[in-house]
Amino acid sequence: MSDPDFSQFAAQIRDFEHLMTPAGRVPWITRFIRPAHPVDVVLYLGCNILRTAHIGCDAVALFEALGIHFTAVAGPQFCCGIVPHRAGDIEGANGFAQATAAKFEAYGAKQIVIWCPTCKLRFEELIRKDVIPKISMVQASEFLAAKTAQFDFPRLPPVRLAVHTHVGSSQREAEAKSAIKLLKAIPGVEVVGVYSSPDLGYQCAPLLLPQLSPERFRSILDNLIQEARRMRCDKLVTLYHSCHRELCGVGEEALPIQNYVSVMAEALGCAHRDYFQEFKKLNAPDSIAAISRPMWESHGLTEEQALTLARKYFAPKKI
Repeated sequence: MSDPDFSQFAAQIRDFEHLMTPAGRVPWITRFIRPAHPVDVVLYLGCNILRTAHIGCDAVALFEALGIHFTAVAGPQFCCGIVPHRAGDIEGANGFAQATAAKFEAYGAKQIVIWCPTCKLRFEELIRKDVIPKISMVQASEFLAAKTAQFDFPRLPPVRLAVHTHVGSSQREAEAKSAIKLLKAIPGVEVVGVYSSPDLGYQCAPLLLPQLSPERFRSILDNLIQEARRMRCDKLVTLYHSCHRELCGVGEEALPIQNYVSVMAEALGCAHRDYFQEFKKLNAPDSIAAISRPMWESHGLTEEQALTLARKYFAPKKI
């Protein structure tokens, strides 16, 4: 993969940050600096979660609520190498992963908690192939579920949740079970349905599902929404950031899409505003630019540049 190709990927991540995150106010490290002291845990958020930055912020808030001695890292400098790998640059992809693994080692953490399912699959494969050394790692939902009893959730007004999961492997099922355990631990929450489709693979990402036409992909998501509506659910809950992005594009105002960590953070009073969903449903670049003004101004963008980004990523797209 050429440098210009990766630069384009990194630029897309920055575009979303410019519209949704004030400059210098993210609760994670984006540029590696060798730490003065080791930490117990590294929360590895990956790259693409930054398109839905509120999910990353809510995950960090949960770790803070637990009082864990941790550091959170995110962004292209901590790439697992999947982007060049998909482009056929295996050597470059392995180099990215090795560099990131070396950064993990520098933090001296006992455990790496991985958010992104793609990152976890990739590191597991590279460990099996001896491309990188063995890492003690666990998926975020499983890590948090093991600490369910440590969360002091207040009682909420009754809320009915449908949970969108993925099937096809024991790992996906374990992650779903963990997220549902966490949700059920919140007083007032009722999980009334769990919805998935074997056609969606391990996460909702059209790039990974070439066998599905855009129409078929949209139809599956529409059906998930309708099933949740039939169960009279108040919200449809996702496990992964990619699912959140895709479902926000087909969801309805009456049925909000919310990630499980955001449900937890909301219950604890530390949730962050979901600009992605807000902008996706707004479908109005002028209004998006107006709402996001504090963010893009902090990054030094002009109003015209902000409008260009709003049109690029949030203007209605026909299927």
